[in-house]
Amino acid sequence: MSKGRILFVTRYHFLRFTGGAELQCWMLATEFARRGWDVHYVSENSKPGMPEQLDGVTLHYLPEVGYWKEGNREGIAAVISQVNPDVVYNRVFNLYTWQAMSLAPKHAVTIWAAASDADAAVLGFVKEMFRSKTIPQLLVLAPRLIHARYFARKGALAAQIRLAQHFEQQQHLKKVGIETIVLRNSFPPTDADALQKHEGRPSVFWAGSVKRWKQPELFIELARRCQDVDCEFVIAGEVFKKEYPVLLEQAAAELKNFRYAGHVPLQEIDRYFAASHVHVKTSQPLEGFPNTFVQAWQYGVPVVSLNVDPDGLLSRERLGAVVRSMDELEAKVRELLANPQLRREIGARAREFTLKEFNLHKNVDRLEELIRERHSR
Repeated sequence: MSKGRILFVTRYHFLRFTGGAELQCWMLATEFARRGWDVHYVSENSKPGMPEQLDGVTLHYLPEVGYWKEGNREGIAAVISQVNPDVVYNRVFNLYTWQAMSLAPKHAVTIWAAASDADAAVLGFVKEMFRSKTIPQLLVLAPRLIHARYFARKGALAAQIRLAQHFEQQQHLKKVGIETIVLRNSFPPTDADALQKHEGRPSVFWAGSVKRWKQPELFIELARRCQDVDCEFVIAGEVFKKEYPVLLEQAAAELKNFRYAGHVPLQEIDRYFAASHVHVKTSQPLEGFPNTFVQAWQYGVPVVSLNVDPDGLLSRERLGAVVRSMDELEAKVRELLANPQLRREIGARAREFTLKEFNLHKNVDRLEELIRERHSR
């Protein structure tokens, strides 16, 4: 017997685009399905031959080219009418946030989850756009972005349950008028025998969407600086900027210690984390809580991060290191590569912390509790 119907409303599913929000939505969706919920997921995908069911979840598809002012509103309304969900869940901050919350049935519990520290601010990405777009592009994109974020804010405020990924994000959202509950990112516990033993030739791993604000060029520079070390530097991720394929090809040709693994499907990425010895994050501080931190930690892999350290976990809990410059990044990575025992000690702490704080089963227990509390009002 079904516990109820839950509908995940977001722009993409991992079959179309594998980002942090898509990964978290899918982890939650499959766990709700495992527990006996009737789970539905609606997102944009115009690819032919997509499955209608996957891992116990019913998939609904919307056109990828929706009118920018509406964000596939009619399509979402049709799916909501068909499914009649008891719970509507949205993660990220765009027009789909507004559509999900404003179209949800009156009896449904509505949940919004922040995915980035820039969420909830209407002008959050405009400054970044000025650095990366031409004037003609700005004239087209800026009004659309402001429009989407204005309505996304309305949607987030309308949600009955609002979630933050970490406590610093919670405080940021509070300052802009949005009260939240902290529920950390969720992953199913991995087997103990998958723990990295930190033996053999080490590998330094970078994973994520290959886009400007994630700064993959800094990881390539790190590989260039460390050519004297017997180690491999690997990037895995889908490319989103036209200049990056050339950069990656040149780096692979010039550097014997560097490899671009391409876009690795969600079902295969864990084996890359399990095989790595150090995980490096080079993003600008726009991240919410990087999934890649947890993906590395659960296999006992230390993380070295340039600037990004949500809740100070890397430094306070000694799960790796946060650095502030390329020189510091190089020095810390060299230190870890030279000391397998230090990597084992950090990795053991990281795995233990992950099983406690980022446990999918415990977090869905908490979500079900929040849903029950809201239904009982």
